[in-house]
Amino acid sequence: RRPISSAKRASVAVGTACLSVARAGAASLPQAAMATEELPQIGEGICNDYLLRPVKEIPGGDLPPAGFVGKLAKDARVALLKEELAKRLGVAAEGLIFAVEGRDVEDDKTIGENGILEPGPAARKAGAKIAITFLLASGVELGSVVAKRIADQEAEQRAEAERLAKEQAAREATREQAAARERAEATAKQKKEAEALAEMQARQRDLAREADQCTVRCVPLGMTEGQDVRTYRSSTVMELAQTVSEQMGMRGAAGTLTLTFNGEVLPSRTTLREAGIADGSEVFFYVEGGG
Repeated sequence: RRPISSAKRASVAVGTACLSVARAGAASLPQAAMATEELPQIGEGICNDYLLRPVKEIPGGDLPPAGFVGKLAKDARVALLKEELAKRLGVAAEGLIFAVEGRDVEDDKTIGENGILEPGPAARKAGAKIAITFLLASGVELGSVVAKRIADQEAEQRAEAERLAKEQAAREATREQAAARERAEATAKQKKEAEALAEMQARQRDLAREADQCTVRCVPLGMTEGQDVRTYRSSTVMELAQTVSEQMGMRGAAGTLTLTFNGEVLPSRTTLREAGIADGSEVFFYVEGGG
């Protein structure tokens, strides 16, 4: 028999207590509290029934209240049972520690080779079980605990990602709204400036037009009495002739109305400014080719 290590001494003591409870029977405990879970049979031939229980409650685990039961072939190594339990708990086999009746169990040996008393045929028939206690090595956690922590972390990460995405979307929406307001304000400003410019240009044209106005005295050639005609110095001689025709009731008359200034015939495309005609100037006219 190999002495048990000091690190396992507490678990072995509890293991011995568990073994005593198993042998004494569990009729006095509520049925729900004695629920067990059966593991797959390990090995062939004659098997020992076993009861696997943790030394103490393992936080976060989904373990059966009364432990695990199953069959382990008499010639099967304890390591195979440890591997089966490790698979169920979601841990590495190296992370499990077994103890039986205060004995340190060696993985590479069978139950019998570990010096543990095995039930005989009559005891096996009566349902006798080898009580084995186990605990997790320091730093080892159940697979369900690790999976839950990972799931919680992933949920937190998703929630954080969603929160960040919402904040980013809100910031983008705020920026877009600000940009839309800026575009609307810029458009309104441009429109207002364009309207102001157009109004100013219109006033300037009106002022220029007003400054360009002049009154010309139009007299039939050879006569002294005529009429004042309002026109513009930028108007052409032709436009002045049309105005004279309309004002004096000569529109539609046969022939061409010819204008003279300072004794010279005015070319039709010349402006009054170019011809030197100013406000108060006297222009003579006659009809040429009227028959």
